[in-house]
Amino acid sequence: MQYKSDEKGVAAIGSMTAAIKAQRTLAASGIITEIISLSPGETRRGCAYGIEYPLQLDTNVRNVLRAARISVSQYFRKGGSQL
Repeated sequence: MQYKSDEKGVAAIGSMTAAIKAQRTLAASGIITEIISLSPGETRRGCAYGIEYPLQLDTNVRNVLRAARISVSQYFRKGGSQL
C-alpha cells in the first residue's frame, strides 16, 4: 500500500519504559520515531504512549518490533483509522 510521505503511523504502547525500548530498537534499525502521549480515547485499551513513525515504513516498524518482542496493543494512522 502506498502512503504519502508526510503521513504518520502510531504504535500504541502501554508504558513509557516500553516506548523508550521501542524507540531505541527502531533507531538501531535506522527508523526515526517520536514518543507521543496518547489520550485514553485514542486506543482500545487506553494506552498512554505511542511511537509515531513515517507511515510508509509501517511494515518495517511492525517487523522490527515483533522481532524484538515489544508488545504493541494497536497500530493506527495518526488522526485516523486503525491499520
